[in-house]
Amino acid sequence: MSETDVKKKIRIIGIGLITIIILTFSWYLIDRFSYSKELPFNSVTVDNDRTLTIGIIGDSWVAGAKLDSLLHNGLLEKGFKNKILSSGHPGAKSKLIYQNLFEGKANEHSSKFIIENRPDFCIVIAGVNDAAGQVGANFYSHHMLLIINTLLHYKIKPIIVSLPEFGIIEATNEMGFIKSERNKIYAKFTNSGEIDNIKTYRKTLDNELESEKLKDSIIQIDFDNVCADYSKCIEFYSGTSHLSKKGNEKLSQIITVELIRNINAR
Repeated sequence: MSETDVKKKIRIIGIGLITIIILTFSWYLIDRFSYSKELPFNSVTVDNDRTLTIGIIGDSWVAGAKLDSLLHNGLLEKGFKNKILSSGHPGAKSKLIYQNLFEGKANEHSSKFIIENRPDFCIVIAGVNDAAGQVGANFYSHHMLLIINTLLHYKIKPIIVSLPEFGIIEATNEMGFIKSERNKIYAKFTNSGEIDNIKTYRKTLDNELESEKLKDSIIQIDFDNVCADYSKCIEFYSGTSHLSKKGNEKLSQIITVELIRNINAR
């Protein structure tokens, strides 16, 4: 094989590798930033169980039944017999939390069973991974609306916890160099370069709820009543991105009060 042929072969291999890299990265970006389509509803059998049932869906803030016993006992203390069902998917953004509502039992993170149990209320805690991943306020609000409309379709009252305050700047700085710099670049496209996007995401969702006339159909929990500034209430956090036991207790208390107020108003 001549030197010219060798160079030609190397050039072809190089072009092939570059093409594979570009296609792989393009697929990654599409998967990361693309919006989920609205998924078809399934038929659900109505259960005659009259026990007050509360569902909880979300990310790692829900995983491990962190709030289950706190809410259950808080309601029991006020005389409300209840059943708590929860499904949390660590690391999940709002898109995946929505899609999990339609996943079958084979998927360990499926939350379809919550829909099938037709709870009276369903608490939604999501957005920390959207914010940390800098996927954009419209991405977050789009999937939150899909979650809300899915719950409403099944006559389940959504309880929406506003995107939680957390140490987003600190969490970004704790990431590995490549991941941290990558997210800072994403922030330039999705939030004008501002890393702390929590208020922007909240406002965008609030505007969408107003536009879609959904505010009267849901219960909103303002997370600022737990903590409005991460740096001023570190005792409520375990690390930069999760609540401590004390923080979970505080959040549970606030949700319980609002739940009881709405139950009594029915």
